[in-house]
Amino acid sequence: MRDLRQIRSLLGESLMDEGKLALVSARLILRTGMSITELRPEHVQSPAAIAKVTLALAEMGFDLDAISKRSKGRG
Repeated sequence: MRDLRQIRSLLGESLMDEGKLALVSARLILRTGMSITELRPEHVQSPAAIAKVTLALAEMGFDLDAISKRSKGRG
């Protein structure tokens, strides 16, 4: 299971731009009430928070599994 720090890291590597990450985070705040850039300790490993963020990202077109595979392919 991923935690929100890992998700933030994957997004950052994928977007390669802090401005874009901030925009995605703003959209997540609107959809979930949670920021991916300013993580609250109680959300980092919360299964409910992780599921909520993962679903919202998928709905916005971010496939975390595909991003993770591309990231591993570069390393």
